[in-house]
Amino acid sequence: MQLIEIFGIAVALSVDAMVVALCWGAVQPKIKLSHVLKFSLVFGAFQALMPALGWLAGDALYSLINAWDHWVAFGLLFFVAVSMAREAFEKDEPQESECECRAMGSDIAWGKLAMLAVATSLDALAVGFSFAMIGMPIVMPACLIGVVCAVLTALAMAAASVLSEKAARHSKKLSLIGAAVLLMIGLNILFEHGVFG
Repeated sequence: MQLIEIFGIAVALSVDAMVVALCWGAVQPKIKLSHVLKFSLVFGAFQALMPALGWLAGDALYSLINAWDHWVAFGLLFFVAVSMAREAFEKDEPQESECECRAMGSDIAWGKLAMLAVATSLDALAVGFSFAMIGMPIVMPACLIGVVCAVLTALAMAAASVLSEKAARHSKKLSLIGAAVLLMIGLNILFEHGVFG
């Protein structure tokens, strides 16, 4: 798998974290540097941890399913892509979303932030599992995924200071793009294993 593909996966996996950061930041009277660091570090750390955990689980099972590992990798990426696409087509509920963001408070607790980070990084668990299925080392991809998520989360919070909560509605387009990227990478894995030729 090429570096550009891993970067594409990292960006796709970061969409949910970016939306949460943008949503929270959009309803705050003032965003401090400590807020940006808190969000980006926690979200980035969990986004790096989850694929590593998924990879460890996949590596333990690899010997049992190595004959069709590429199909497992494709299936997981396909599942994540479909999940992202389905979220993009769900009905908008902007008022509820705004209330949830306000409910987070002006200085979100570490525990609540950790729960949000877990919720937004579950897709990365499946991606890590798929990496194990194709025999790919996890250290570099996990680090890159975590760094990309941290940077994009920080940028989303910076953007939130000048954008309204309505900007979060663009998450649907980003989710569709992310889903397409993951699907193309999954198809490429099948192509590299000779499924199409």
